[in-house]
Amino acid sequence: MKRVLILGGGGAMARAAIASAAACSAVDSIVVADRIKAAAERAVTASAQQDAQIVAAELDLFDKAALERAIADCDAVLNCAGPFYKTGVHVLEAAIAAKRPYLDICDDWEPTQDMLRLDGAARAAGVTAVIGMGASPGVTNLLARVAASELERCDSLVTGRNLDGKQESILEAERRVPGSHAAILHWLHQLSGEIEIWRNGRAERARPFAALKATPPGLKPRTLYTVGHPAPLTLPRVLPDLESVVNVMALSRAETAMARALSARVAAGTLTLEQAAALVLKPSNLPFAIRFRAFWSDLADRFRPLPDYPPLFAIADGVKHGKRRKVAAWVTRLPPPGMAGAIGVPLAVALKMALTHRLDRPGVFAPEEIIDPHIFFEEFAIRATPKGTAPGPLIHIETLEEEAA
Repeated sequence: MKRVLILGGGGAMARAAIASAAACSAVDSIVVADRIKAAAERAVTASAQQDAQIVAAELDLFDKAALERAIADCDAVLNCAGPFYKTGVHVLEAAIAAKRPYLDICDDWEPTQDMLRLDGAARAAGVTAVIGMGASPGVTNLLARVAASELERCDSLVTGRNLDGKQESILEAERRVPGSHAAILHWLHQLSGEIEIWRNGRAERARPFAALKATPPGLKPRTLYTVGHPAPLTLPRVLPDLESVVNVMALSRAETAMARALSARVAAGTLTLEQAAALVLKPSNLPFAIRFRAFWSDLADRFRPLPDYPPLFAIADGVKHGKRRKVAAWVTRLPPPGMAGAIGVPLAVALKMALTHRLDRPGVFAPEEIIDPHIFFEEFAIRATPKGTAPGPLIHIETLEEEAA
């Protein structure tokens, strides 16, 4: 039986990971660590009905010796302590030093580059590290593999999340948990400055928040918005024919107005990320001009609803049987309570795969490089299906055959 360390355990994203990891038969104890012990204790209390022994611990991630001791005392570490542009490389280095398996939910592209560079050190230490094993890039990149498998040659991929409020969003989850705002910091950071995309068969820098007119099979046309993300860095590593890769968000008009205004102010230097995140957590403090724009956008959302989109999706373009083909793949449901469950549960599913020796290759990997989508989605479907209900298919695939290639 295994002992697991969950870092950032007091945050909203970690809570679903704690509950799901505790339900894993290979886990008998969990240490929930946070820099604020009271936050870790609240997370433990919220998970009190689980079978595994769960204890709270106070831990400063940037106390290197304490971090390495905590990791060495466990059999695996799950890093939910964002934002990952601050914590990702640091914690992975500590896991490699302690020679323990490492998994995280990183969806920042900059630290993804730096963590992938630790592949040689991880292989030398015999450590398996899976980075980005949350909703996106975790689930969405595995959906990209599923969509691409419907083609003989995949030329382009779009991966995305729907954040338009049809379910509990990341923002709502963080507002619900006191002191939790790492995901908001990430969100604003990846909408400010430059991002990296894959275009014309190579990595390029671009501005975020570019509008993408999507026309996926099985769904209505809708404008989606680009955001900084690991997918353009990692998917070309496993699909070498790719000409383009972007990650996008589906947002309501009101969220688009607020995000665009705040990210512009962060990029201009008139707001810090921390100040902008505080405004997102308490919208009543937003400047009047932003609240006014969001108000009218919200009215438009109510009276002219945008086309409905699935929570997590991937769209592939390519060739099959000599004809152009477009494929869309998406999940039909998420584990509760919404996007937080979609982030925490995949991490716990990958943990189970690691502890049961299904991920025994040393090195640093993106999810699509080491996770078998079929095994993953079979387990994910179980956890996304309420007890006593007929499961139904978890993944829906739509294809559209176009003109001859």
